[in-house]
Amino acid sequence: MALNPNYAAVSGRQQATDRWTVMLPGEFNRREEESGLCFWRPGLTVWLTAYGTQDGLSIEDRMTRDRAKASAAATDIVESLESGVGRLSYRLTETRPDGAIVQGLYSFAHGADGQVMVAAYFDDATELETARRISDSITYTG
Repeated sequence: MALNPNYAAVSGRQQATDRWTVMLPGEFNRREEESGLCFWRPGLTVWLTAYGTQDGLSIEDRMTRDRAKASAAATDIVESLESGVGRLSYRLTETRPDGAIVQGLYSFAHGADGQVMVAAYFDDATELETARRISDSITYTG
């Protein structure tokens, strides 16, 4: 399947916000909505939503909060803190109201002045590594 010709096709480093960038491995369609920035291609959809840090919490405290809010069904939980960015990700298999099964990778990247939530949905587990590469590529430019 091809990309949607009605939307911009992008690849490589993308400026997600004034403080965050993401690297796309290959071509994706791109659109902006109130809820965030969406990159997609057949079989893989990635939503990025950026937030400030009005809560006054440290990176570590925000990671603890996100871990506590994760579904009990979350698997493959990965955490790291390096170069001033805290990361938390996990997999989740969800059943939509129509009965469809959807695989998801949920990730959080925390910087000193902001955070990004990534929700990647894929039809086939072969897209998991691409979703991880995108999530892991999020860079804080503060």
